[in-house]
Amino acid sequence: MARALLRLSVSGADQVPLSGGLLLTMNHLGGADPVLALGFCPRVALTAGKVELLSWPLVGLVVRAYGMIPLRRDGLDVDALRRLLAALQAGQALLIAPEGRESRTGALEAGQAGAAFLAQKANVPIVPVALTGTAWKEILPAWRRIRRPCVTLTYGPPYRLPAGLPRAAALDEIMRHIADLLPAQYRGVYADGAGQGPAAG
Repeated sequence: MARALLRLSVSGADQVPLSGGLLLTMNHLGGADPVLALGFCPRVALTAGKVELLSWPLVGLVVRAYGMIPLRRDGLDVDALRRLLAALQAGQALLIAPEGRESRTGALEAGQAGAAFLAQKANVPIVPVALTGTAWKEILPAWRRIRRPCVTLTYGPPYRLPAGLPRAAALDEIMRHIADLLPAQYRGVYADGAGQGPAAG
């Protein structure tokens, strides 16, 4: 379906480790991002998403079928973090968006500390995932003109966080790896390579 609706270019999927605990970290521009990142990943992966999705018509059925772990975004969701960490420690692959929401600027926003917490506690490899062209403001106008919008999906090489990094530095490392896969106009607050630390809230 993605191939029919989009002019989609996928690269780097062969770099994704096929076994063992793995954290995939993606930028988040539009609602289709997790569907694409999971659909073209060469192994089964879980994902986390806002709890509100479970009550949406049709979407709720889909995310339940995919085994989405719901996150409450009105504070620190300790129970969800435990479930996510347990999945990684059990050798599963997990896809998350460190920004915690779809970008409001169309480019990378400051990441949330939960991504660094999971990466450091689970001590698993991380694969950065970068998407372009998936914002609704780009997708919908193209479909109205009966055209397939151009979308790219890139999986980067796996890496591990250096031992002993402070949490903010670990988060910056995660976000910089995503930024390195993106064109300059998508790098947002990480455009100059300088880390921004955890987002407020």
